[in-house]
Amino acid sequence: MFKIAGFFCIIAGCIGWGISKITEEQSRIRHLRELIRIIKRMQDEISYGKHTLPEICLILSEYCDVLYRPYFCHVYEHINQCEGAGFEQVWEEQMCQCLREAPLTGEEKNILINLPQNLGLQEEKLQAQSIGQSMDLLNRRCRQAEDAYENRAKMLLSVSVLAGVFLTILLL
Repeated sequence: MFKIAGFFCIIAGCIGWGISKITEEQSRIRHLRELIRIIKRMQDEISYGKHTLPEICLILSEYCDVLYRPYFCHVYEHINQCEGAGFEQVWEEQMCQCLREAPLTGEEKNILINLPQNLGLQEEKLQAQSIGQSMDLLNRRCRQAEDAYENRAKMLLSVSVLAGVFLTILLL
């Protein structure tokens, strides 16, 4: 009786592990979509609204998902309080803190963290094109993640079940 209960507990634990990994992949795709939406809004505000980056941060603090909202608000507040602090430095600090727990790869995080470094151009069209390149990179990453998601989810679930069966045989 206890062996059967142990068998089901081991299998359930391994399946739970597989489901948690699948959930992480779903979360990564959701974060990528949100970052694409943020960068698209920045591009639109530069191109059509002719706003500066601190103003765009204020707009994004009202527009963004709850996860990203406070960080854009902090960027705007720090720039207004500290006249001597550079925008790039404040942006980098806040975005590093914001993306620390995000389930993104290092390269995907760096795209957003290094975004202001690409905006040192005077003309709005060139700035919008520079942001567009970052958005294209994230779009490509998001499509790759979405394409691989279904196969990866099946593989993770299968491996977790097989690991559970293997552990059960090994331990019982």
